[in-house]
Amino acid sequence: MKGQCPCDPEPVFELADGSLAPEREREIRAHLRGCSGCQTLYERELRLNASLGSLEFEEANSVCRGVAMALPTRSTKARLLWAALAVVLLLTASVAMMLYGTNLAVLVIDAMNVFWGFVAGFADVIQVIFAAIGQALLVALAIGAFVDLVIAAVYLAVSRRRAIEA
Repeated sequence: MKGQCPCDPEPVFELADGSLAPEREREIRAHLRGCSGCQTLYERELRLNASLGSLEFEEANSVCRGVAMALPTRSTKARLLWAALAVVLLLTASVAMMLYGTNLAVLVIDAMNVFWGFVAGFADVIQVIFAAIGQALLVALAIGAFVDLVIAAVYLAVSRRRAIEA
């Protein structure tokens, strides 16, 4: 299927799942007889469905059909073309910004400075909060450790008593 067939794979997946209307199913089956790429995809999908059907899941519909349909099915060539288009658009936007007096590198650096300023400010706020509640937090941790020791001692005493009784 990769690079061989320009067809839409979604109806083939729907046919393998058995979720097509009868008229649409006839159309797709007729297409499969003439398109080896789609026929191969259909056979692969049937094998995958059989494999998934043989697995036991706690829930009957544990694999969402929407997730399976969202899996990438584009060929490598198509992905490379989309990547090239993205690069061209990025370069075009950068040139346009430079023509209007905005430097993309300065814009990115300013955005990063704002982000790190936010992080540093947030760190200062956390530091002030911990300084304000530090002693109370230390007391709470000490009480929690003491309670853990008491629970461990009780558990140990109960398990020893049960071991002696048995």
